[in-house]
Amino acid sequence: MADKITYGGQAVIEGVMMRGARHFAVACRKADGEILLRQEEVPAFFTRYAWAKWPFLRGVFALADAMMLGMKSLLFSANLALEEEEKKRQAPPTGPLTQALLGPLQLLLAVTGEGAGGSITGIAITGSAILGMVIGISLFMLLPSLIAGWCTVIVGETIWRQVIEGVVRVAMVLTYIALIGRMKDVQRVFQYHGAEHQAINAYETEGRLDVDAAARASRIHPRCGTNFVLTVLLIKALVFAVLPFQEQILPRLALRLGMLPVVASISYEVIRLAGKYRNFAPLQWLVLPGLLTQRLTTREPDREMVEVAVASLRGVMESEGTLPKSGNGAAQVIV
Repeated sequence: MADKITYGGQAVIEGVMMRGARHFAVACRKADGEILLRQEEVPAFFTRYAWAKWPFLRGVFALADAMMLGMKSLLFSANLALEEEEKKRQAPPTGPLTQALLGPLQLLLAVTGEGAGGSITGIAITGSAILGMVIGISLFMLLPSLIAGWCTVIVGETIWRQVIEGVVRVAMVLTYIALIGRMKDVQRVFQYHGAEHQAINAYETEGRLDVDAAARASRIHPRCGTNFVLTVLLIKALVFAVLPFQEQILPRLALRLGMLPVVASISYEVIRLAGKYRNFAPLQWLVLPGLLTQRLTTREPDREMVEVAVASLRGVMESEGTLPKSGNGAAQVIV
């Protein structure tokens, strides 16, 4: 293909956000069936500086970029959903508690939006999502280390403590995904997550951007945020096994927080290569746990959800200039 841009995205409330090199788009399905599309430029910091794209440094900025665009897109989709519900005079479909629970999903799905700058809705959703991220870091990073530390009373200061910490962390993440996946709101987010993957897979494997191609594509993708999280867990276990200062609780927890950017950068490069070289078995084995876990974080979408994902990808490609429109307004992919 002539277009070398790598596209990514996230599920949002009743919609999908797609991101290109310089632009991103959010498409959401309204209650009347209309697809509302919003297109914007990516904040200049992530596109202006060449050093922000250097290997092993770009992973940190990619993580910050995903979180920023994710929050912006989440607020947009949440406010749109609230407007739709207010028209019906019903309670909001997704309150602050649900948003707090969704917070840790930011890295698993990559979830996102934008609202009125100072509105109470924006403040509530932003605050609860940030709270969710704090809960996620505390629950999945620090608590397993504390539990492993307590187990040293039984196993002693051996490699088994790192093994216990890794097993506890993975078990907690998978349990969290399984439990939150039972919520009705989250199940729909997981369906849009699957639709997002199908649209990108159809374009990357067939060079096509239409609903039929996306509908038959796989809902599993090696660059998924779920892959990123599971790869982080694996690399964390390997890196932390050789770190010093494991005996004292506070230095141990500080090291886990301080090394997070390093682990994230390595993990980012791994899943980037896995997405590029899909036929290279060793890389695919390395990300296999994340691919399998996507069975939990994605659901089979209906055709209307796939239409939203395709509209979002089409929107960002038009903004990037890689997808011109034909005379009748139909989109045409450059390959």
